[in-house]
Amino acid sequence: MNNVKLRFSGEYLNTLDAKNRMNIPAKFRKVLDPINDRTFVITRGFDQCLTLYPIYEWNIVEQQLASLSSLRNRNRNFVRSIVRYASYVQYDRQGRIVIPDNLKAYSKIDKDVVIIGMISKIEIWNPDKIDKYDSELNIDEFDDLADDISF
Repeated sequence: MNNVKLRFSGEYLNTLDAKNRMNIPAKFRKVLDPINDRTFVITRGFDQCLTLYPIYEWNIVEQQLASLSSLRNRNRNFVRSIVRYASYVQYDRQGRIVIPDNLKAYSKIDKDVVIIGMISKIEIWNPDKIDKYDSELNIDEFDDLADDISF
């Protein structure tokens, strides 16, 4: 059992306090490797949500982004769109991180948040946005993907 690596999974409801702090679920904090020193990188997600990466996973993202040629305008714009909004955040003794104002505005998060484990990273959503996304989701589109996975 010592070789099993725990990952981020599940959904949690939470709220921001007056200082834009959000509690990272205890289950997620326990999964975080000590090498991360209670630190995540938070940035824009692709679906108007926020993405929280453990440092180890963020380093992988940075390596992949750095491998794109900066001579191509499209590559530069893509890298810029990800890295420009990235902030290092460290959770405090109560397990709280601060959501930067620019990311809070992008994700339309006001007070309530939905925190979703995404295996190697965490998504943070405005509840109305994730509900709308879910209502428009067609799970039949996943049939071909499900064929590639052994449940």
